[in-house]
Amino acid sequence: MLVGEAGGGADPAQGGAAAQGGAAAQDSAAPAQGGAAAQDSAAPAQGGAAAPSFLCDAMLGGLSRWLRGAGYDAMFEHGIDDGDLVRLAQQTGRVLLSSDAGVFERRSLRTAAVRGLYVPRGLRPTEQAGFVLRELGLPVRDPRCMACGGALTAATKDSVRDAVPAVVADRHDEFWRCDRCGKVLWKGSHWDGIVAGVAAAAGVAAAAEAPAPPAGGQKPRP
Repeated sequence: MLVGEAGGGADPAQGGAAAQGGAAAQDSAAPAQGGAAAQDSAAPAQGGAAAPSFLCDAMLGGLSRWLRGAGYDAMFEHGIDDGDLVRLAQQTGRVLLSSDAGVFERRSLRTAAVRGLYVPRGLRPTEQAGFVLRELGLPVRDPRCMACGGALTAATKDSVRDAVPAVVADRHDEFWRCDRCGKVLWKGSHWDGIVAGVAAAAGVAAAAEAPAPPAGGQKPRP
């Protein structure tokens, strides 16, 4: 259960297992034209529920990328102050993810104004992603843009020909465009790595027990 949900404490609660799935690997031809601060409306998840969006603290940049690969809009701002982080989560309605126990002592999390989940330290980014999926009972979904978290829309080769190298247009038939930053994506050299990373996260999510925090690690108090 999330911090900020009725009856919830600050320790992560047990969630359902997530279904495994693949991710579209993403090479890009165009630089990002927008940041992760923009927010798409939540798309319906499997079963008709709205998919949550996330805000990762300054320690969880890698987690934000793998959550995007697993199909969730995850925002990350390097070096953001804790107070600004919590205020941004409240303003955008995103679930706050943090490995800083002190963040969960803030009133807005204790009074349910902000929902949050403590992510144990000492996990690799793919393990962190699996932990979040499992704790919140989320399935792996169609991937989003790994750069900004925007939704991907299929694009025809003709519509992107001027935005990709000629050799890419010759070798590939499937393309996607990010609705947020405008990047053109295709199944390029990073395909295998992204698929493997998302599969690793899904494997952690399907595990029976949550990974224990490292020795001496601190969890937020209920």
